[in-house]
Amino acid sequence: MRTGYIISGIGHGLLMLWILFGGLFLRGPEEPPLRVSEVSLMSGAEFAALTEAAQAPAPPTPEPEPAPPETSPAPPPRPEPEPEPEPEPAPEPEPEPEPEPEPEPPAPEVTPPPADRVANEVIEAPDEPLPEGPDLVEESTPEEAEPDQPVEELPEQAPVGTTTQIVTEADRPETAPTASPRPPRRPEPPTPAETAAAPEPEPAPDPEPAPADSDAIDSAVSDALADVLGEAESPPGPTGPPLTSGERDGLRVAVSRCWNLGSASTDALNTTVVVLVQMSRDGRPEGVEMVSSDGPTQEATRIAYEAARRAVIRCGTSGYGLPAEKYDQWREIEMTFDPGNMRIR
Repeated sequence: MRTGYIISGIGHGLLMLWILFGGLFLRGPEEPPLRVSEVSLMSGAEFAALTEAAQAPAPPTPEPEPAPPETSPAPPPRPEPEPEPEPEPAPEPEPEPEPEPEPEPPAPEVTPPPADRVANEVIEAPDEPLPEGPDLVEESTPEEAEPDQPVEELPEQAPVGTTTQIVTEADRPETAPTASPRPPRRPEPPTPAETAAAPEPEPAPDPEPAPADSDAIDSAVSDALADVLGEAESPPGPTGPPLTSGERDGLRVAVSRCWNLGSASTDALNTTVVVLVQMSRDGRPEGVEMVSSDGPTQEATRIAYEAARRAVIRCGTSGYGLPAEKYDQWREIEMTFDPGNMRIR
């Protein structure tokens, strides 16, 4: 019950405060003060006069133009240069006088041959006919070839038609032959000379047979010389006991450890080479040379030989440990490098 009184008292107190002081917080905005302007009355004529004066303002006074700057007088034009006198043309060289043509030698006067005189009297033909004779035949003999003779130079003759006399066809003498000669016969070919028969070659004499005794002697002498030379050239064979199979296998295994073709071609893997190794007394190789080879190509043979040579030298740097008392047996060793089976001889 007491709580209700307290709440009711507080509410009534707040209401009373709101009524007393609420107007201070709820004042409206103040109204702006009214503006008052003074107005004067005028007639229509005055208004028209004011508007005309405003529309037509007085024109502005023009400003004086600035005086143009003084310009310096233009320089007088340069006098045109006098034209250079044209050079006088060089005198043309006088043409060389043409050589006068040599006068031609006077042409020899051509005298016409004397014409046959015609008798004024007419000779009567004989009554008896003349006996007919054989036809006139002129035999022409072949002219012998004359030796070459120097040709004499004749003076130039005048061209045809340059003559001082006029000769007609009637005045020209007749030059036609009275009889035509028969053509000469063809010369008969010369008879060929009889060639002498070639002499038959004489038969060569049969060689005399050598005696059988001389052949036997020569063969015996040559055999004896061959035997002597063969004994002198053949080197002495190796002395001492031969290598055992165990020593050979040890040498083969030692060389096989260093023999590796690697990534060689198929042809090199199918190539067999035989090398001759020259050894020193301490068991080290001194020289390696190829004796024979069996391969498909020359390049494959070279690769296989290089691999065998490297194997012999690389494994023999510290010696192969061969017995010194058998040096004559292993001084030169043949090694067969076959990818399938390696052999030492």
